[in-house]
Amino acid sequence: MSTSRTNTGSIAAQTDDPVAEETTFTLTATNGSSVPGAQYFNVFPPKLISPAQGTEIYTALVSDQTTKANSTATMSWKGGAGALAMTVLTKTMKIGNAVQTPVALGETVAVDWIDEAFTLTPAAGGPEGVITVTFSQNIPADSYVGLIVGPAPVLVPIPGNGSPLALEPDLTPVVTVAFGTAFQWPKPQVWDESNAKTVTFKQGDTNGVYAQILVGADNLIVETS
Repeated sequence: MSTSRTNTGSIAAQTDDPVAEETTFTLTATNGSSVPGAQYFNVFPPKLISPAQGTEIYTALVSDQTTKANSTATMSWKGGAGALAMTVLTKTMKIGNAVQTPVALGETVAVDWIDEAFTLTPAAGGPEGVITVTFSQNIPADSYVGLIVGPAPVLVPIPGNGSPLALEPDLTPVVTVAFGTAFQWPKPQVWDESNAKTVTFKQGDTNGVYAQILVGADNLIVETS
C-alpha cells in the first residue's frame, strides 16, 4: 500500500464544537470492577454521519490490560479534521498492518490495486464536508475502506459494483467506551463486554482534550472528569 501525503495539523477548536484541526485526546480509565483477572477498555470512534447504512464496522483502540493491582490505563490519540486518515484492507488483512494515508475533508481519494497492494491517491476538488472515495475495477472482493476518526478506523465495505462512497465523519469530541474483553476484528468467539458508555472530552490546560472514567464494582462505566 502506498501514499504520497504527509499529515499536518495545529490546535483544536473549543470542544463544544467539532474539533477543526488536529489535537491530542487523552483518556484515563480506572478498573474498579468486581470481575477478576485482566480486563480492557475498548475505545470506539463516533459513528459516521454518512454513510448511515448499518453496514459500518466500528473498530476500537484497546488499552493495556488492567487488573486489581494495576487498575489504571491512559490512552492517547490524535483527533480532529487535521488527523483524518484512510486505509484499505481485505477481510484477511490485520488492521494494524495496513498503511494509513492522511486525508482531508473535501478531497477525493482514488483507490487502486497494483502489484498485490492497495494504493490511495488523495486529490483536492471534491464536495465540501465529506471524503469521496473512488475505486478501480480490479479491487479484490470483500475489501473494506477504513476512515480513521480519532481512536480507530470505521470500516465500510467497498461496493461490489465499484460505485463511489462519500464518507462524512462526526468530529465532535465524543467516543464510546466498553469494558471487558479486548476488541478484535473479526470478533473472537468468546466475547464479554460491559454496556457501552458515551464519553465527552473537555478542554485541557494545553493543546489537547481529556476525559477520565471509572468502572465500579457494578461494572458500569462512569465519567468522573
